[in-house]
Amino acid sequence: MTSQNKNIDFDLSQFQRIEDIIYLDEPILSHLIKNNRHYLLYLVDTLKNSDIYLLLELEEQIIFEYLTKQTTLREVIFSNQNFIYKIEQDFYGKIIGVNITQSKFLPENYLPTQDSYLNYEPTVQSYYYDFIKNFETKAYLHLLREQAFYIKLAPTNSKYSDTIGFNELVSELLKNISTSFKSFLKADFFESFKEIITDERKLNASFKKLAPDLDYRMVDLDFGSFEIGLAVDKLMKQSIENKEIRDWAIDVGYKYQNIVLDEDYDEENVSRIISSYSPEDRKKIFEPIFKITENSNFDFKIKDSKSKEYSKILIKDKAKIERILPSKLEVVEDEKSKEFEIIQVTTIKEKDKIRKIIRLDENTLFESTDTKQVILKKKDFAKFDYDLEYDVEIPLDISTEKGQVIFETEYDGIEFKKVLDTGKFDDGIRQIIASIYEYILNKLE
Repeated sequence: MTSQNKNIDFDLSQFQRIEDIIYLDEPILSHLIKNNRHYLLYLVDTLKNSDIYLLLELEEQIIFEYLTKQTTLREVIFSNQNFIYKIEQDFYGKIIGVNITQSKFLPENYLPTQDSYLNYEPTVQSYYYDFIKNFETKAYLHLLREQAFYIKLAPTNSKYSDTIGFNELVSELLKNISTSFKSFLKADFFESFKEIITDERKLNASFKKLAPDLDYRMVDLDFGSFEIGLAVDKLMKQSIENKEIRDWAIDVGYKYQNIVLDEDYDEENVSRIISSYSPEDRKKIFEPIFKITENSNFDFKIKDSKSKEYSKILIKDKAKIERILPSKLEVVEDEKSKEFEIIQVTTIKEKDKIRKIIRLDENTLFESTDTKQVILKKKDFAKFDYDLEYDVEIPLDISTEKGQVIFETEYDGIEFKKVLDTGKFDDGIRQIIASIYEYILNKLE
């Protein structure tokens, strides 16, 4: 298969045939490799005694895009900037002639149609089965890198030539960032969904189930001073069924970057932090970060993308740190040590007179008890913005035991129970009603 009559000697046997991508009675489009370079051999014309082929060199990325219907064969050929070999070969495999050309000089009848996408599904045995999977992984990693933000931890002491100690990095710096991030995830989840998932145990269980999917993906790394690229993996979070939680899970990584890894903690951000998170949560989230920013042995820097310049995270106004971090957290009284009792009030009021306040005076009777039953009706659901389409009468037993208030009922053969460590009566009623309403909605679906 060597050229006989042109200035170019050409031997196709020196190329390794990977696979025929298009085959109709004979190979139409084949993938060849030589010296780790990739080529497509394309049959464009058949004459009386010979076939005409185009041989073009291209990158693996282009082959991947063609195989996965991201581009057409016409575009692959027409956009190719390399020289193209036009090869004439007789039906016995002998090369008759070779010309060098470029895509812009090819006649129209050598080019595929505008919609020349490939309908192709490789078998497990095919070379392209693993080829496509590997490229998809590389492509997604490339996408994550494009979307990543970068943090840099650098020593201020030149003694070790801008290198950072392993123990310092792991036990002090990265540990503090990780602690801060985990605390932020939990605090923000509880703040965002405490009104939707009213049972605290369910709220905790939901977060624990979700937590592994919330982590950043480490997509780039550099040494000396320690640099790391972190990205939000949106694809991984698509498995989260609840749309509202899924949207939060995607957004929370960016939220942490914007709120906690802020360059200068401007007044707007500080006010938002104080209004959004409790003193306890602020201490868990921000104290680890301030341990780094206030450590004169290190610079903590951040940039929005690989191509941007680093900015140092520096809080010049130390009063902002004092506002964010409470100097002394109030000791929360141990509510569990309290004992509760139910007080039933009996009094008299004029029948037709509407009062928002009941006067407690000498005509009022009080009765202490450990148990009480009330009837939940449609209006009780409406009080907490749960709209029932029909009337109900659900007996709810309320009792006290060992410093706890217990709310128990049964509806439709299902038991519902809530235990509170505080005497907030309305909270227990609201949580029971929320659980029953959720059950009713799920049953209707």
